[in-house]
Amino acid sequence: MERLSESPTTTATGGEVLLEVTDLVTHFRAKRRSPFIHALCGVSLELRAGETFSVVGESGSGKTTLLRTILGLERATSGRVRFRGEDVTGLKGGAGKRFRTAASVVFQDPYTSLDPRMTVGNILREPRAIQRAQRKPGQIAELLEQVRLPPDSADRFPHEFSGGQRQRIAIARALAVDPELIILDEPVSALDVSVQAEILALLKELQRTRGVAYLFVSHDMGVVAEISDRIGVMHGGQMIESGKAMDVIRSPEHPYTRALLAAVPVPDPAAQKQRMLRPLPTWPTLDSPARPCPAEA
Repeated sequence: MERLSESPTTTATGGEVLLEVTDLVTHFRAKRRSPFIHALCGVSLELRAGETFSVVGESGSGKTTLLRTILGLERATSGRVRFRGEDVTGLKGGAGKRFRTAASVVFQDPYTSLDPRMTVGNILREPRAIQRAQRKPGQIAELLEQVRLPPDSADRFPHEFSGGQRQRIAIARALAVDPELIILDEPVSALDVSVQAEILALLKELQRTRGVAYLFVSHDMGVVAEISDRIGVMHGGQMIESGKAMDVIRSPEHPYTRALLAAVPVPDPAAQKQRMLRPLPTWPTLDSPARPCPAEA
């Protein structure tokens, strides 16, 4: 359910299409003769330079599978992933290599994604070393300053930091290779609410100063409303609604989107009580997709 009226190649600010996903299908099969599991059913989206496109939905809706398929960590059954017009599906060939150098990832749990045996300084040096990129003098200090960590953090280990600070380290690591795109998989869901607000403010500041684009995944409509330019709502492996963030939030068209918004508490106790008394909208179950999934390959 697409509601965008903008040109397919530019945003309101003139940004070009950076990442394009077209009819992406990903099927799994637990055993050789068992039925296919339709993890993704024809998902399409466009992410433009310098913007934030958020994918929101409940657990099991296909959000993480979408990211893993884009990153080549899962094999696409059909469909295409393009970066700056080049086919990077499965990250094969020169186009795939260029995509790997232009995109970074921030994971949900920074503690498990940071090597506990490495100092923060070495963690931040590692991405450029892997890509055989030239070292930048003073880059470590610059990255720590940009994510608002003290300079002596470079000589410390991940276990010496709080959860919010570790996520700042993960963000700094993602920035180390000067990416055009950062993919964020539930980057604030494991953090306290006050820390969530700090991390979201940091992400918006970094986007403003560095011009990086975000593909942001979350189950929380409140978080998504805070950071997004556009939103895509996923359910049962399908993108059931997408559009400008304020359009989707203020006038959702799909009942599932309305149900997600109804789950976000409001600060007025009386209004919240009235909302809780209303019945939730109905929507299809996860095993009943809104439209048929493409045939198995």
